[in-house]
Amino acid sequence: MKEAATPVSPSATRQRLLEGAARVFARDGIAGSTTREIARESGVNEVTLFRHFHSKDGLIAAVVGENFGAEAVRAQQAPLVPSADLRGDLTAHARRYEQLLKDNLPLIRTMIGEIQHHGVHERQVFKAILRPLREALVARLQAAQRDGQLAATAQPEIVADLFAGMIFTGVLRRSSTPCKLEYSAGSYLAAAVDLIVRGAGNGDGA
Repeated sequence: MKEAATPVSPSATRQRLLEGAARVFARDGIAGSTTREIARESGVNEVTLFRHFHSKDGLIAAVVGENFGAEAVRAQQAPLVPSADLRGDLTAHARRYEQLLKDNLPLIRTMIGEIQHHGVHERQVFKAILRPLREALVARLQAAQRDGQLAATAQPEIVADLFAGMIFTGVLRRSSTPCKLEYSAGSYLAAAVDLIVRGAGNGDGA
């Protein structure tokens, strides 16, 4: 494929390749994608792809970093400012995490389906998606524990992972179920927050 005659900066070309690759990976899967198709989708030739990323694996790693690296996550989500309202903070956190998952869902679903073939990249995806938000959530739960809102016997890291798991599962189920669920996304989120507050809290239902 011929590239456009208008000069394009290397950084712009690289971004086109990253965006094109993300679309192809989400559509065709990692294993089913070819560098030729990615180049076609991106509007460049295959030589240009290899000049920027050297190999398909190099491109996969770059797409993972672009979409799910810590900087990308922070850019998509402004820092959560803790308040005195634990329930409100958990609700805000859940909404942010839910939105991040929905924004990247096609690629996340592809990664889940092919984790056995590209495990390093998939683990990087899930670790990178979770890390910034998980760190903030663990810190908030630790503060709640110091303030007596969270039971002294609770382990903030486990509570954080349980909470993230509920949100993650909810997004995946709503995106894949062929029939209408008996509850709304908002009701599910509120119930997840309530389980954490009441189950790991000090019994006051804060």
